[in-house]
Amino acid sequence: MHRVVHCFLSGGRDSALACYIAHRTALVKDWGFRLVFIDTTIAIPDTVGYVKKYAEWLGVELVVLKPRHSFIELAPKYSWPLLWHNRWCYYHLKREPALDYLKRYYKANDIVVMGIRGDESLFRLLNYTKVFTWRCYEDGFCVRAWYPVRRLPEREVDYLIKRFNIPVNPVWSRVGISGDCLCLAGTPEERLVRIAVHYPDVMRRLVEVDGLIQANRRSGEPSYPAPLVRRRLTLSQWYARLSRQATIDEYMTEYSSCQCMIE
Repeated sequence: MHRVVHCFLSGGRDSALACYIAHRTALVKDWGFRLVFIDTTIAIPDTVGYVKKYAEWLGVELVVLKPRHSFIELAPKYSWPLLWHNRWCYYHLKREPALDYLKRYYKANDIVVMGIRGDESLFRLLNYTKVFTWRCYEDGFCVRAWYPVRRLPEREVDYLIKRFNIPVNPVWSRVGISGDCLCLAGTPEERLVRIAVHYPDVMRRLVEVDGLIQANRRSGEPSYPAPLVRRRLTLSQWYARLSRQATIDEYMTEYSSCQCMIE
């Protein structure tokens, strides 16, 4: 039976290495290979460009998925998502389109590859315990899953990316993430600063979304993005404060709780 590898690329380091490994394996085994990217509608443009460049470098066709509704359509309805509560962005912008795709194209004996790395977070360490396993969803739909970088430390991932001459996404060094989904659920404040510095157009777009979110709050209470919950600041308020500073250093001095260095 013919086997196809469906590799999901986010534009981050881990998935870039995982898809390279999966593609090399598919070539050796004479398996089919599909490179899949989910356009969450709230990605950093450099990441979207990087994914296209990566597909060309790998020499494969790129399959682009889109959610049923865009981030700007959903955000006013659900407000800012949090990492452990109301994490609607993951389910609607990433999980739903991935599941829709797999139910249509995944066949028995196929393999789904993702760049899941255990030490990236406690959640992944506890919930992704095996390199080869079955991934099942609520309705009983299951797929064979392979996480090639599951046990690799970050330094090893970086080493292998250099060794195999895998293209580098500029967002990695500028912001420190893949940049494929800026719903801000797991974003620390120092990363907000990096986004504002390196991608001001993206930050202004997020501020516009924040305005829609606040205007649609039935309770009248503001919705705070995850990195600003403790400070009880809306993104619009935070960005206004940042914009009043002559330099980023002045902002960092005023808000010493955010310790970071901007490259």
